[in-house]
Amino acid sequence: MKIKDKKALTIYILLSLVIWQFCISLTKIFMNERFFDKNEDMLFFMITETKNKGAAFGIFQDASLILGLLGVLVLCFCIFYVLKYISFQDKTKILCSSIFTAGILGNTVQRLQDGYVVDFIKFTFINFPVFNLFDVLITSSVFLYIFFCLREEIIKRIKNCK
Repeated sequence: MKIKDKKALTIYILLSLVIWQFCISLTKIFMNERFFDKNEDMLFFMITETKNKGAAFGIFQDASLILGLLGVLVLCFCIFYVLKYISFQDKTKILCSSIFTAGILGNTVQRLQDGYVVDFIKFTFINFPVFNLFDVLITSSVFLYIFFCLREEIIKRIKNCK
């Protein structure tokens, strides 16, 4: 298989690993009781430790191995996508792909290593499931990717109308 852009692949891998490690460090800080009192309400959220053996919103409970393997499959797809389709000029796609990969990598490693994912952020102002920083990465990267793709398409259509 031919790599579209080695520079883009290198930036993608490095950025993914840096974001992943940064979120691991933040998670350790949040879970350290010296910094945050668990189960104490803060302004918009509270820190509470929950071992999630399923996926989003509690579906697929006790399917950690299958979800972990699915995560590995998604990681392989992400790497293939970057290898085949992203060039260094597509900086927003590199960024979104790196953020997404870091989130998938974080949840997948924890799921395969421990058999569960530790969720610890709970909103206090709405009834919403507990989640973790890797979930935030995955969700925000998807929204960013959609935003940038729509923006790019709108710009193309405007230029074609002129």
